[in-house]
Amino acid sequence: MKTEIRTYRFDAYHVLPDSPQMQRDFLYVLASLAARSSDPRLAEVVRVAKLNAILPVEVQGFQEFEGRGLGGLVTLPDEPRPRAVIMGTREFIDECGLQIPDILEVTARKWEYSRESIITLAGWDGWIRGVLKFVKEA
Repeated sequence: MKTEIRTYRFDAYHVLPDSPQMQRDFLYVLASLAARSSDPRLAEVVRVAKLNAILPVEVQGFQEFEGRGLGGLVTLPDEPRPRAVIMGTREFIDECGLQIPDILEVTARKWEYSRESIITLAGWDGWIRGVLKFVKEA
C-alpha cells in the first residue's frame, strides 16, 4: 500500500483591518515565526514575505506545538515592546483564547469548505489578525 504525501502551497491571506500597514505587520510576524518552524509549508510564507522586502527577525520565547501551532514574542517595526503572536489551527487558536472578527470568520469558513485547502489563523493582542490559505498541490 502506497502512502500519499500531500504537499500544500501558500495561496492567499486576508487581514483585518485590511490596510497596507496591517498586511506588512502580518507578514512580518508570520515570517518571523515561520522561519523557525519545522513545518515545510511555512517556508512559502517566508518566501512571500521576502518578495515583499520583509525579513524575519528574532523571536523571543519561540515555541512550536507540532501539528497545532507556533507562538513567540515578536517586536513589530517602530514598536518598543514585543507582542505575543500565535498562529495555528482553529482548535489551537481557540485554546489560546483569541477572538475572531466576523469578517475573518466568513473567510475562514469559506476556505475551510474547500477540501483542497487548509487554513492557518494568526493573531496577537487577543484577536485573530488574519487567515492564511494553503492549497493542495496537483
